[in-house]
Order: sequence, then structure tokens, then C-alpha cells
Amino acid sequence: MAKSAYPSALGSLALAAALAGCHGQTSAPAAAPVPVSVEKVVRQDVPVMADYVAHTEAVQQVDLVPRVDGYLQTVNFRDGSFVHQGQLLMQIQPEQYQAAVLAAQASLDKGNANLVRAESNVADQTAKAQVAADAAVYFRAVKQLQIIKPLAQKEAVPQTDLYNAQAQFATSAASLYGAKAQLQDVELNQRTAILNAKSDIDQATAQLINAKLNLSYTTITSPVTGIISFLKVDQGNYVSQAKTPTLATVSTVNPMKVVFQLSESDYLKVAPRLLQMRDQARRPTLTLFLSDGSQYPYPGTPSSINRAVDQQTGTIAVESLFPNPDGLLRPGQFARVDFPISIARNALLVPQTAVKSLQGSSVVYEVGPDNKIQIRSVELGTSYGPNVVVESGIQAGDVVVVGGLNRLQPDSVVVPAPARTPGK
Repeated sequence: MAKSAYPSALGSLALAAALAGCHGQTSAPAAAPVPVSVEKVVRQDVPVMADYVAHTEAVQQVDLVPRVDGYLQTVNFRDGSFVHQGQLLMQIQPEQYQAAVLAAQASLDKGNANLVRAESNVADQTAKAQVAADAAVYFRAVKQLQIIKPLAQKEAVPQTDLYNAQAQFATSAASLYGAKAQLQDVELNQRTAILNAKSDIDQATAQLINAKLNLSYTTITSPVTGIISFLKVDQGNYVSQAKTPTLATVSTVNPMKVVFQLSESDYLKVAPRLLQMRDQARRPTLTLFLSDGSQYPYPGTPSSINRAVDQQTGTIAVESLFPNPDGLLRPGQFARVDFPISIARNALLVPQTAVKSLQGSSVVYEVGPDNKIQIRSVELGTSYGPNVVVESGIQAGDVVVVGGLNRLQPDSVVVPAPARTPGK
């Protein structure tokens, strides 16, 4: 088994007792070594984070407005509750719209009946039969005239027979002409009646569709799954399109949209990744801090970027999406987004618990030779999770105290022990 790089507390105490026993004279007791937790300074590539003020918005926010007039008959939700898409929320009194549907249906039925009557060919068949009868009389008269006329010319028959045949021909021709005219009139009336019936049917169909649509508007359901606002009109009030602009508002909450303004210089640094939003692997990972300073537990990713840079502020709006399964985030919250704008190569990292403020400067307690504490003034960079980047003041491999700082003084002797890493 490999030996620990740090001397044990018991070994140090035993050594001090042995040395004291070798002297035959009394002296001031040495300060007992202080047990501390330590970690080594390491180098690692870390993202350089930029901090931006942000606010939350719903991905979808729908205002529920009355599309028909009437009394608000029922309310089927609790203010500020979670609702599902398609869930019944409110009911406007439907009786007058149900009556309108019945009336439109009756008009449609009447139009269909009129069409059936118009398309029936009874009058047409009667007129055609009359034309056929008159045509038969006409053709018989023509035949009779064709027989009588040459006989009358040879004086083989009386002249009166010719006159009678001619009169019969003229009468039958007139009757046939009248029958054909009557048939044309019957056919014209039938076509007109059919067109009128079809027009009535189209009008009644449109009225029925509109009546059913208005009836459906009396039932208000949730268009999305999310959180509903407080009801703005009490049950029993008369609502209308003109006087009641909004009954309530429903907003989606999972995921939640977080909007922040990216500076133009930072945008140019991350543009190659932002412009490839479809590539999920290339999207930066965002960290959200709430208004109380706590870190939101779910990371987010950018989802879209605005069309242009605002010339007045020099920023461009970026929309990002954060999972919100617990509903902690609500629209309108202010927050802070940490955005990785670049990568710091081989950065020196120390735990944030190793850094202490001393007389306005940031310092760390380094464990030097003989386990004596040496105070090092450091210049800090950006934070990275539980660690912080150190720009100067220490080197990789140095051992710094991360636990027990409050008990230390310069040149204190310590008993270092590796800090316990969570999960190990």
C-alpha cells in the first residue's frame, strides 16, 4: 500500500512529545498542530463564463377571450392551477346558440326537400307528353294534306277536303309550337327551382356551420398544458367580445424560455456555435442563477438568436430553453445566466473554499515545508463550478488549505489531510 503524502496527526504529536522528554528543563509548550483539509492546485481547460441579466418568458402564452356573448355559466378550474391541453375551463350559457343550430338545421332540411321537388320530372314529363301528342296530330295532318292536295288539283276530291286538310295542318302546327314552348318554359322553371334550392342549401349549410361554431365557442378549453392565471371575470357575469378582452391567460412552463442580451463582442466569440443551433452537441451549456443567488438545478441551452444587434445597446437578444419539470420557474422572473464564451487552456484551479479575503485582498493558505502555513496573495479569474481560476500567486502542484481556515495563523503548523471528494 502506498504511503500517504501527508504525515499523520498522531506521528507529529508523538515526535513532539519525544523531543520534549529529551530536555531536562521546562519550556513554553509548542502550539499543537492544527488538522486541516487540503487539495492540490491543478491545471485544467475551463470555460470562460460571461454573466448576463435575464428574464423568463413562457414558450407559449395564450389569452382566453370570449368569442361569443353570454353569461359565464360555469368555471371549472382553480386560480393559478396546473391545467392540461383540452381540459374544460369555462362554459358560457349555450341555449341561444343551441337554438340557432336547430334553426339552421331546419333551413337545411327545407332546402334539401325543395331540391328534391325541383329535380322531380313530373311537370317535364307532362310537357313532353303533350309535345309528343301534338307532334302526332301534326304529322297526321301533314300526311293528310300530302294526300289530299294532288287529288284536289286533279279534281278527284271536293275542294272543301283540301281546305279542311290545310286548316287541320295549320291548327296542329300551332298546337305543336305551343307545346314545345310550354316544355321550354317548364324546363327553365325546373332549372331555376333547382338553382334556387341549391342556393338555399348552401346558405343553410353556411348558417349551420356558423351556428355550430358559435356553439363550440361557448365551451372554453385549455389550448396548451401549463399554468392558468387568476380569473379576471367572476362566474355569473355577462361577457362579450367587445367588453371582455381577456378571461384568463394560460402559459406553458416546461420548458421555460430564458431571454438575455448578449454583448456584440461576446456574440462574435460564440457565433460559430450559436449559428448552428440544430447541432445539439455544439450548443453551449448555460447555467441559471435565481434572484436569491441560488443556482437553478437544470442546465439550459440557447434555442434562437435575434435578427439584428440593437444599435442603441450594442447587444443581441438570445433565447434559451431550460427544463422546468417542477414548475419552479414562472414567466416574468429575473435571473442571471452564465454563458460560456470561450475556453481558458491549462487554467490553474483551486476550490472556492480555499480563498479567503484578507485586508481587501484574496489569499490562499499554502502548506509549505515542515507543514507550515504560508499566506499567498492571489489574483482570481472566473468561477468554474465549486472552483475558481487563479491568474497568479500560486503554481500547479501547490497544496492549499480548503477546510479549517478559521483556525490558522501565519507559520501555523498543520496536520494536512486530503479533502474528501463527494462521491468518493
